Amino acid sequence: MPSPAPSPTSFGIRTITEQSLAAWFATNSDMLQGTTVHIGQTGEIRVVPIVILYADAANGHPELGAKPSGNFELSVKIYVYSSADDADTTELALTAHRERVEAVQAIMQDVDGLKGAWTAGTLYQAWITSDEEGIADRRYGNVLTYSLVAVYPPI
Repeated sequence: MPSPAPSPTSFGIRTITEQSLAAWFATNSDMLQGTTVHIGQTGEIRVVPIVILYADAANGHPELGAKPSGNFELSVKIYVYSSADDADTTELALTAHRERVEAVQAIMQDVDGLKGAWTAGTLYQAWITSDEEGIADRRYGNVLTYSLVAVYPPI
């Protein structure tokens, strides 16, 4: 008797999400020249300026109740960090940081392009839910939060 198919996990869909975002950002790397892009939680050495793509949560889609059938609503946080020392003046560094944030937002606004870069299953929708900005220790940072709705590929 064959084993039952494994049920979809939130970890797997988060991995698909991060890999798909990385592919899409690689396609648009000309918009973030000189900026390293990392995915998720890694032990890699990180140097600013940097963009970190992190699918921090995946939940069964609420409209489908107890049996979401591989459909997930995902929370994605995109961290954008820059240094005040990246330019000749802090004013120029802040301007460059904000341009970097705008480039990330532009990449994410092209939802059809992101759908085309999706590595497994289907991305249905993506939208921004917040943009928070801060500064600490001569570093500028923004956290852009997105909601995505995606489904696993058929088994």
